[in-house]
Amino acid sequence: MSADISALTPEQLDALLNGPALAPPDGVIPNFDNPPNKNYIAAAVVPICLAATTIAVLLRTYARIFCVKKVGIPDALMAIAFGCYITDIYFGYRLQKNPGAFVHQWDIRLKDMPEILFPLFLSASFYIGVVLTMKAAILLEWMRIFIPYGVRNRFFWLCYGVLGANTIFYVITLFVMNFACVPVQKNWDPLYVGGSCPINTQAVNIASAVLNLCSDVFILLLPQRIIWGLKMSKKTKIGVSVIFAIGIICCIAAGFRLGAELDYSKSDDVLYNISPVLLWALAEMTCMFLVFGVPSGSKILSDSRLASRLASSLRSLKGRLPQRSGSRGSGSGAATWPSSSMIMNNSQSNTSRTYYRKMDHSNGSMLSTTVDSSRGHPPPSSESMEHLKDQAIQHNNISAPEAGMIIRTTQFVTREDFGDYDRDLLVSDGYDRQHPWAKDRV
Repeated sequence: MSADISALTPEQLDALLNGPALAPPDGVIPNFDNPPNKNYIAAAVVPICLAATTIAVLLRTYARIFCVKKVGIPDALMAIAFGCYITDIYFGYRLQKNPGAFVHQWDIRLKDMPEILFPLFLSASFYIGVVLTMKAAILLEWMRIFIPYGVRNRFFWLCYGVLGANTIFYVITLFVMNFACVPVQKNWDPLYVGGSCPINTQAVNIASAVLNLCSDVFILLLPQRIIWGLKMSKKTKIGVSVIFAIGIICCIAAGFRLGAELDYSKSDDVLYNISPVLLWALAEMTCMFLVFGVPSGSKILSDSRLASRLASSLRSLKGRLPQRSGSRGSGSGAATWPSSSMIMNNSQSNTSRTYYRKMDHSNGSMLSTTVDSSRGHPPPSSESMEHLKDQAIQHNNISAPEAGMIIRTTQFVTREDFGDYDRDLLVSDGYDRQHPWAKDRV
């Protein structure tokens, strides 16, 4: 086209630039002022993907900073990937504004094409930046989780092999895509006079999509043998299944992106067919962030112990609620101590005093209840018990506890953490206990 432009008169050039960027089909009249579009698809997909990715990033960031209190290389790679992702989101909103999603190229003036194609050209580079860094972060995280410190087994070398192959492949793809034409401006400017494009960018895009899909499937299947071979609780297996399902969705999105790339390469209406490529790429990137960030949610819940604290509060509240029972006092208006299923009588015993203690250590807490089963004998006194008894009698007009009633309840919480590699190495080298299968440690 550049050779044809140089041979045109000014009047012919003006007519060409203000005409459609692609010849319309028979019977179709170009609509430059208000081209029909499908912005509603992009308006629904882009915010959902952005919200899901942001939540995953925040979960991972909170868990590493406030729970684990340690940030590693995978977290730095996630931050780089998130920056590239936000840039792609910006290009997506820019496409909706000008010219719109799923707009046919014959509804765009030729002179407006360079301005439209330039952000689309940049978005491909940022997409590679996301998948390169996120796949590296996922592989490094899996090596940290599934490989004990110092072990060099087959899984270790497979992970590093895939990591190295991905890095080389995406770096080469990034270089080829950006320097397919000389000068670089000719990649997005069809009106540029001179230069050349010796590399077939359509073939590069298809090859990149195929290898990208193969990489996604291989990374998804890589840790499955180790994961399902571990003895895990039902809750843990459900969490692993959710992550596995997200990985499957990621591979599906990569497959649809490959199909969209094939349609894009076969059609002259590149502006219309670039929209599904971008949306499927956005879905694929979002799934990568979810695979990496969602597991941190379980760490946050376990560290905060919200469920156990809520259950403990409910039990405590239930134990304090008064229950109606028969009058124990001589007076009809006298208040009585509430009855409890934990009362343990010992009427047949000849022992003057017998004390029982019930231990409840569910959910990481321990509840100690002391019960006096003596008949006609006062319970043993202590400073704290006397204080409680006097206070209750003075302020609440409650009679003294009878034999067999709960005297004092004490609750305390214990916590024990495992899995700190650095600590185990310094204290007692606990890897053989944690990972009995570790045979290749160096």
